[in-house]
Amino acid sequence: MKFLKVLTFASLVVTSAYGNVSVYFNQNSLTSYTDPYRNISRRGDNLEAVLIKEVAAAKKSIFVAVQEIRLPLLAKALIEKHKEGVDVRIVLEHDYNFNILSQRDPNTDGEYEASKLTELKALVDMNRDGRIQKEELEARDAIYMLQSANIKMMDDTSDNSSGSGLMHHKFMIVDGKTTVVSTANFTLSCIHGDILTPSSRGNANSMTVVQSTTFAKIFTEEFSQLWGNGRRGNFGHNKTYRGPVTTSVKGAKITVQFSPTSQRYNWEESVNGLIATHIGKAKSSINAALFVFSDQNISDAMEKRHNQGVDIGVIIEPKFAYRYYSELLDLLGLEMLNQKCNFESENNPWKNEAKDVGMASLPYGDVLHHKFGVVDNRTVIVGSQNWSDAANYINDETLIVIEDATIAGQFTQEYNRIKKTARLGATTWLKDQIKKQEEACVYLGRY
Repeated sequence: MKFLKVLTFASLVVTSAYGNVSVYFNQNSLTSYTDPYRNISRRGDNLEAVLIKEVAAAKKSIFVAVQEIRLPLLAKALIEKHKEGVDVRIVLEHDYNFNILSQRDPNTDGEYEASKLTELKALVDMNRDGRIQKEELEARDAIYMLQSANIKMMDDTSDNSSGSGLMHHKFMIVDGKTTVVSTANFTLSCIHGDILTPSSRGNANSMTVVQSTTFAKIFTEEFSQLWGNGRRGNFGHNKTYRGPVTTSVKGAKITVQFSPTSQRYNWEESVNGLIATHIGKAKSSINAALFVFSDQNISDAMEKRHNQGVDIGVIIEPKFAYRYYSELLDLLGLEMLNQKCNFESENNPWKNEAKDVGMASLPYGDVLHHKFGVVDNRTVIVGSQNWSDAANYINDETLIVIEDATIAGQFTQEYNRIKKTARLGATTWLKDQIKKQEEACVYLGRY
C-alpha cells in the first residue's frame, strides 16, 4: 500500500505536580501471589488486588467502564463502597451484561459464548454439585451480586442500538484522582487464569495506575459521555470526537485518546494514527506485544522506520498471528490468500523482512492479550485498543502513550519475557498453510 505520511497533531497540554504512575503485569516473573479462587501459588502481579486496593480507598465515587466483569472479590469491594454511600457506576459491553439466571441460550450464541458460560458456572458452583444455589450466586456471580445490591449499571444498548461494536474499554476512576487503565477485562481468564484449567495463569495483560487529577479528568469526560443521563448513554459515534490530550504526571508525559473515530476525519487524526505518529518517531527500536495487528497503515509506518535501520520486534497472539489479514505476514515478507482466493488489496509484504517477529507461546488456556508497543525504550503505547480497523473505527476504546524511560523499561522487560519463548520467523506450518491455500485456489481456477 502507498505509505501515508504520518503527521504530528498539536495536543492540549496540561500539567500536574500531583501523582505518579505504576504498572503491573499478571505474568510478571519477579513477583508472586496465591490465586484466591483456585488456591494456586503462581508468578505475577495480582491485578484484582490492585483494583480492590484502589476501590477500598474511595471516598466519593468509583466509575468503571469495562467490557466484562466477573471477579467476585472485586464485586464485593464495590458493593461495600456502595453501602458506604460512594457513587458506584458501571458501564459494560452488552454481550456480557448477564448473570447465570439471565444468561442467553448458548446453543444460539456460538462456541465461544458457550465456553464463557461453562467457566462462569464452574466458578459459581462452589460445592461442585452441578446445581447453583442462592448463596453461591451471592458469593461468586459478580453480575448477580452487583444487580442485587442495586449498583447503577448500563451497557451499550442503552442508546437504543444493538450495541456499539464492542464497548471495549477497561478503565476505572476513583474519586476523580486515581485512574486504572487495563488491557485485562475484569475476569478470571484475563487476570488469574481459567477456573477449569490448572495450567492457566491468565491471559498476558498489563495494568497501569495513574494518580493525577488532571489525568482522571480526561477519563471522567469519556465516562460522562458513555453514561449520558444515566438511562440513555452515548456509545460509538454518538460520542463527541476528541483528539489526543496530553498531561504530565511527575515528569512522565502521557497522551490520551479514545476511539472510535469517524471516517469523516483523516486517518492520522484517529487513535491508530496516534500510534503511527509515535512509531514514526523511532530512532533505534520498536518492540510490540499484540493480541491483534491488522492495520496496514501502522505496518507501513513501521516499515519506513525499519528501512532506516530501526530494530523491529513484534510478538502476536497465535490465534491471530497468521491470519490472511495479519500484518505479521507483511513483516515476514509474506502474504496469504483468503477464502475467496484474493489477497488483501493493500497488502505490502516487506522486501527487507523483519527477523525478530513471530507468535507467542503461553501456558495452555492462555492468550497474549497485551496491546502495547515500546519505542526506543522511552515511549509506551498501551490501552484497550488493538491495532486494528475495528478498534479504530467501531469500538469504544482507550489508548495512552507514556513517555518515560522508567515505565518503558518495565514494558521492555515484559516484552523480553514473552520473546524468550516466542516462535520467531516464518514457521513451517505457516509456509505449508500458504502453499495449501494457493493450491486450493489453483484447483478452483481462482488463482
